[in-house]
Amino acid sequence: MGGRIRRFLRLLLKLLINLMIAGAVVLLVISFKNPMLPRAYAYALLRDVARNSLELKTWNWYSLEGEHFRVKYQPVDGEVARLVLNTAEEIYYPVVDLMGYIPEEPVPILIYPTRISLNRSFGWDGDVNAMGVYWAGAIRILSPEVWIEEEENRELIFKERGPLAHEFAHLLVDYRAGGNYPRWLTEGIALYVERKVTGCEFEGPDMAGSVFYPVEEMDTGFDLLPDQNLAYRQSLLLVDYIVQGYGFSGVLDILDQLGQGKEIGEALKAVTGQGWEEFKKGFYACHGRNM
Repeated sequence: MGGRIRRFLRLLLKLLINLMIAGAVVLLVISFKNPMLPRAYAYALLRDVARNSLELKTWNWYSLEGEHFRVKYQPVDGEVARLVLNTAEEIYYPVVDLMGYIPEEPVPILIYPTRISLNRSFGWDGDVNAMGVYWAGAIRILSPEVWIEEEENRELIFKERGPLAHEFAHLLVDYRAGGNYPRWLTEGIALYVERKVTGCEFEGPDMAGSVFYPVEEMDTGFDLLPDQNLAYRQSLLLVDYIVQGYGFSGVLDILDQLGQGKEIGEALKAVTGQGWEEFKKGFYACHGRNM
């Protein structure tokens, strides 16, 4: 118990320091004529504040430490915590090698025993149906106990269909791009990485008869799109389109451009030579659609 209290106090001190630094940086951002780099620095600090705040809120949860991940859980999930940690460590190098980015600290994974408790941790309604969520430097997942009914095949099902590769990819996108990326890009990359690492293909709708969403609506309004399966599938197709022309290294180059503070159109232009309108036109034409 003494060790937990000491860890709690260290986290509290770290959070307070981060809050003070973040506040100072935010003030600097306001005063800069061109605030892109200070803004990225402020984002990184605020992300650390949010992650440390989550660690504080769950300071009394049980914890399993791995080489690259720290799994936090409640007693009811004691049996699956080791499965989650082992699976995370198993996908670590395949995802890191693909994304070309290594986290500086162990990644926290929090297991929530019910869908309601997971949703409440974000302030969501109880009917949101998510198996995993990345936000602010931490991965939160729904306990495999909730959604895997075949106990004898639990390990295989979790490794093939679980959310870890997908959410870990989101984390690496966030850090590599400094928080500056459109929603469709991070969702498309996460689905691409998941397919490469686990072999699991996203089961979206039949795209042959589907009307594509305007790409501009697939950022801040992503969650409001009426057909979420279509939105996710179209995100993957957008990333596949970039890979087809420039390889996955082209996708990573776009993230690096975004990490320098560029808008998505500027990043695409720098990497592909195509402006935003030209990129969209080529994508729609590739799939037999008009803009």
